[in-house]
Order: sequence, then C-alpha cells, then structure tokens
Amino acid sequence: MINSLITEGKIQEQFKNQLLSFSSIALFVLLPFFTLFLKLFYIRRKYTYVDHLVFVFHVQTVFFMLLAIYFLAELFQFTPRLWIFAILFLLYLLLAMHKFYEQNYFKTFIKFTLLNFTYLLISIFGVVIVGLASFALF
Repeated sequence: MINSLITEGKIQEQFKNQLLSFSSIALFVLLPFFTLFLKLFYIRRKYTYVDHLVFVFHVQTVFFMLLAIYFLAELFQFTPRLWIFAILFLLYLLLAMHKFYEQNYFKTFIKFTLLNFTYLLISIFGVVIVGLASFALF
C-alpha cells in the first residue's frame, strides 16, 4: 500500500483529499484547546471561557477567509505565496488580541508568542494523529 501511495498519482491525490478532510475536522477539535490556553494566559481577566471561545471563532473565521482568498487566487492562475497569508493571519491575531484583551503591545506580544508556541506543540501532536488516522482509514 505504501509503495502504491508513493508511485501512483491518483492514489496520492485521494490520500491528500482525505488528509485535508480530516485536517479541517482536527482544526475544529483543537479550537477548545486554543480557547483553554487563552483562558489560562488571561486568567486575571473578567472574561469567561465562552467569551474566549467567541473570540477564537472570530479569529478562525478570519483564518478561513484568508485561506479562501488564497485558494481563489490560485484558482485564477495567480499563485500567491502562502507565507504572505500566514503573516497576515498572525498579524491579525496579534492586533485582535491587543484590541480584545486591552493590554499593551509588549504584554500582548509576549502572550501571543507563548500562545502560538504552545498551540504549535499541540498542533504537531494533532497532525501526527490526523496523518495516522488518514493512513489507517485509507
């Protein structure tokens, strides 16, 4: 099976589609963890878990909008760089955290960095699980 996955283009495309399908599900599964991290990073704030969750849904919506713009541009044979959209999203997240939590830029940047590093570690675990699940169910 691994040999056919490596050599055959049609099977690679099917596996890529299944992996993408599971990734979108995993993204929504990881959202409560991101919210929990926000709750812990802003523990002295007056916000409840649901307030943080609404903020995360808002930020996730912007992420999907940027991703949709990227794929639409790719569809029209304009190939933008993915890193530009990643930087735009991270900049938006930083500004949104500053605006929503009303802290100065230095504190916001420190929490932003720690939050993204923590989420990166959890995401790596999620990517491994999604990859294994996609391969097992393929």
